[in-house]
Amino acid sequence: MPRFDTAAFHQRLATAGIGRALEYRSVVETTMTVAAGLARSGACHGTLVLAEQQTAGRGRRGRTFHSPPEGNLYFTLILRTAPETHRRLPVALPLAVAAACRAEGCDALIKWPNDIWAKGRKLCGMLIDAESAVGEGTALALAGIGVNVNGDPGTVPELRDIATSLTRELARPVSREQLLARICLEIENALAAAGEDLLAAYRKLSLVLGRDVLLSYPDGEARTACAEAIDSDGALLVRYPDGTRETVTAADVTLRPAGG
Repeated sequence: MPRFDTAAFHQRLATAGIGRALEYRSVVETTMTVAAGLARSGACHGTLVLAEQQTAGRGRRGRTFHSPPEGNLYFTLILRTAPETHRRLPVALPLAVAAACRAEGCDALIKWPNDIWAKGRKLCGMLIDAESAVGEGTALALAGIGVNVNGDPGTVPELRDIATSLTRELARPVSREQLLARICLEIENALAAAGEDLLAAYRKLSLVLGRDVLLSYPDGEARTACAEAIDSDGALLVRYPDGTRETVTAADVTLRPAGG
């Protein structure tokens, strides 16, 4: 696969800030670590750390993220936003990435909390480190995003039935430069959008709303529930079979088959 063309990316970039400052690396352990260091040094809002390969990519809840050098996108954005925008990142970011993938022609949907799926397989993983303290009206977040673009996760036995890529879905190669420029623009637009508009758009692309799901909690508990709504901060509102309702902020979601 050809290396990422940074000049072509900047030619396609139509944002005011997101992606304008680009830190490109061939190989890193994880772009999150590089971005964290840059953020501590004062890197500006919208700084983008992009790598061709990650040797220790991180997913949610301490999992690894498979990051081979196969023409995919592995990047982290440094986001410095107002507190109210900061709280909406779990809604804005997956919505933006899904919209960019759909613009390529892929029927991408959001699997709560922030994975992007296509035809029952994972297309994109996302890790939002939004624990940074709020100060002087600004909050810091690191958004790590991995999109399977031109690679084929089907060549990895343990990923064959659970992951996919844009080129696999579309049966054609996809310009990484064009896709990343579009993702940056979609993110910039989403960060500027009204909360109600974001929620409405997110709900339309949700893979789980109205579905029965299996919730696996960090403490090992697992419960079946119906996913009923998404709140303004991205939490999942569920109803259990006994009729009780709960707001879920941390759990893995498995879709239950219809009637199952």
